[in-house]
Amino acid sequence: MDFPDYVINLSAVLLLLNKKNQLLTGLSLITIILTTINLFSTQNAESKSQKSLFLGFQIISSSQGITLYQKDSDYLQVIDLTKGAKINFIYGNITELGNKKGAYGGNDPQFERQTISQVWSNLSSVTSSLFCINNGQFFRNDKNSSTALAFPVKSDGIIVTDGYAGEIEFPHQKLMLEVWNDRALISKFQPNNLQLSTAPNLIVGLQENADKGVEDQTGRTFIGIQDQDGDRLNETILIFTSKQATQPHATNVLKSFGATQVIMLDGGGSTQLICQGNNYIDSPRTIPQMIAVFSGD
Repeated sequence: MDFPDYVINLSAVLLLLNKKNQLLTGLSLITIILTTINLFSTQNAESKSQKSLFLGFQIISSSQGITLYQKDSDYLQVIDLTKGAKINFIYGNITELGNKKGAYGGNDPQFERQTISQVWSNLSSVTSSLFCINNGQFFRNDKNSSTALAFPVKSDGIIVTDGYAGEIEFPHQKLMLEVWNDRALISKFQPNNLQLSTAPNLIVGLQENADKGVEDQTGRTFIGIQDQDGDRLNETILIFTSKQATQPHATNVLKSFGATQVIMLDGGGSTQLICQGNNYIDSPRTIPQMIAVFSGD
């Protein structure tokens, strides 16, 4: 059967309008979704800000991907890896290699001890993105100018030490923090994972309840990780540093800010923090290994 031209043209117009409506509907739906996501992100940021205020913390400094909070002698760095911020496990000059003397078949070198102020002065002169430096790994605290680290550290893809303690100290309470460019992970430390890990930066510490004077009011350095966007990847790292805190207090602060996993690093008189040239937690003690935090571009 042959249809008149106007019927064919009308059908074409209706088809075109239907496709146009579908397109408009699709675009409207996309707009609604993007608006909702943006609103959720804004509300989430506001919620975090309100939560920090509720906890008594105030923002004292910030840069691309990093916010520094303070409450009394407690400091908290919130580091968003998706915004270009990053951390690195830096260390003093190696003065003795300790070849094959490590706890797990690797090296157990001696590292030069320095104050954080010395390291800040040197590192900030070569990069403007340096935001904070704080203490890191446990070490043998003696009067020597160089010393060894207790547990493994990997920096920029190189395992710089196996540590000397091995499974003699806290055999079932060690955790491993792995850091990639866009995510982090805290898991139970297994010696074979040291070689298998693909993370360029890695540090081994202790569980939050390991006995390092659990209820003592002393210097504390704890790190937490968080998945803010629900994609099952922890893109946020939180570093808690305090001149005087108990282990439960350090853990509670991190979890109140959203951390789902927590690891304990060195504390006591080694606890130090300098951010953007300001010494927030100062100590005359020299230390062999530190955590450097860099802002995004």
